[in-house]
Amino acid sequence: MDEVKFGGELITRLMDHLCERLPGCRGAGLSVWPDGAVIRAVGVARELDQAQVDGQEGPLVEASRDERQVTGQVGGLDVVAVPGSWGDGGPVVLTVYLDHPPHVEDLKAIEEIEPLVATAAAVVEFCAGEVLRADQMVRMVQHRRYIEQAKGLVMGARPCPPGDAFELLVRASQHANVKLRDISMALVLVASGELEDADDVTMPPQIAFDTARRLWGAVNL
Repeated sequence: MDEVKFGGELITRLMDHLCERLPGCRGAGLSVWPDGAVIRAVGVARELDQAQVDGQEGPLVEASRDERQVTGQVGGLDVVAVPGSWGDGGPVVLTVYLDHPPHVEDLKAIEEIEPLVATAAAVVEFCAGEVLRADQMVRMVQHRRYIEQAKGLVMGARPCPPGDAFELLVRASQHANVKLRDISMALVLVASGELEDADDVTMPPQIAFDTARRLWGAVNL
């Protein structure tokens, strides 16, 4: 079995597993941007992801454009759209369709599986020679590391599970309309004063730093 075929089957299995873990999950999909190509979709995502891509509107499109987690409704279902940073070319977006507004446990399960799905997608696209270059894969790993570091900082300042820490970061990102990776990078800089392997990283905008300072102050009360 070649890498591309294996990666595609792995994506499908991971999305099936995610749907099984989430009560009321009606489907999940994965797409690559900026072209909006749907890589894999299960359940209702087969139709609803493509409908958003074709119509150029909806939580999927908004998450790809702003590179931040977006929730909303499509086809009478609640949707969580989670972008993963792939570098300058655009994100890969995981969509999860639920028959209820997402709970903390839903977001936690999505958070745990999304990096695995994104990595499998990276294998598919990198081996196919279509989207990713090696430097983009390195940048994707860097962005994820900053998000994990920011979660660790929140958990250290306000003892809480990883899912709760991630939810705080996501809410700050949504409220300020700033990318999750930028909020995370800014929080690491605000709290520690430095970033690992920051030579080739674009610094977050000022609003990310302002939001990170407010968040850091709130969790340290």
